[in-house]
Amino acid sequence: MNLANAVAGRAKVLLLIDRTRLASEYADRTTPVAPTLELRDTPLRSVWEIPPILAALARFRPDVIHIQEPSGFIRALICACVVVCFRPFCRVVLTVHDPKPHSGRDAAIVKRLAVFRNIIRRWAHVVLVHGESCHKDYLSLHDHPGQSVMSTTHGVILRDGPPDAPAENGQMVILCFGRMEHYKGLSVLNAAIAKLSDLSASLRFRIVGKGPDLDLLSPQLATHPNVYIENEFVPASRLIEEIQAATCVVLPYLNATQSGVLAAALGNGRFAIVSDVGGLRDIVAQDRNGLLVPPGDSEALAEAIRRVASDSDLRRRLSQGARQLAEQELDWGRIVSNTWDVAYCS
Repeated sequence: MNLANAVAGRAKVLLLIDRTRLASEYADRTTPVAPTLELRDTPLRSVWEIPPILAALARFRPDVIHIQEPSGFIRALICACVVVCFRPFCRVVLTVHDPKPHSGRDAAIVKRLAVFRNIIRRWAHVVLVHGESCHKDYLSLHDHPGQSVMSTTHGVILRDGPPDAPAENGQMVILCFGRMEHYKGLSVLNAAIAKLSDLSASLRFRIVGKGPDLDLLSPQLATHPNVYIENEFVPASRLIEEIQAATCVVLPYLNATQSGVLAAALGNGRFAIVSDVGGLRDIVAQDRNGLLVPPGDSEALAEAIRRVASDSDLRRRLSQGARQLAEQELDWGRIVSNTWDVAYCS
């Protein structure tokens, strides 16, 4: 939605989107719709949607079709059909969020989508990836003649107006949120928290989200007196409240490509303590808008948390750096401006 609105500042846009999911994401918030943006309800749940989707696109007569790489089987099939049918007549731009799958369940899902995903990737004229790490990963897998592969940033998400400065009330709130898969490194965070027991009165950890690793580790995490767990799906409006109530966000990932969690944290003016992996290192600048720690190193993670907990000037500097990054490099208008000539102009 953010990208479509930014593009709509330069051209007429038809956005095919699941209105139910859109309404859920913007519950209790105004849905931003640019005057030149047309919405069409497209759940992408059934193959029977293919004919009306193709007909709607034929009526719109696009010069460019921009696809966010799909993650579900039916969505991948539908998107592959769109690419095959329309590539001869218009430019196909593909945003690839994860050139290589994350470890764990994601790898198995990608295997099921391989045929359709390869069609979409092969026939895209332009591929946009998030950061230099993802750029290298994609090129290590694909070398399609005539295809342009461009590195860009992941714009801010889950932002509801200018962010407030983090509250300084004597207790530092550290938030970990999202889909709790093995690669998210929740076990590393659990071990780090155990090393910070002497700071339990001044640190509060909130772990919000749902996934198999949280199911597995909840009993251990619950033994720490300063850990609060919400093992459930949390809607977007609540996540914004959680981020705004936090001092910072922690991403102890074991491996990563890019991260919507990081984009949401920075968009809300919250710095992040992240593992030095994948696309995370392309966004977080050490001691400017966050801290980088070696992946899988609970001691280094604990030390980074100790450092920010004991230095209020550092917290303020990192928070300011996060806000500046969100307003500059991660601004959707700037992202579209930087990619316009390559992605949208033939």
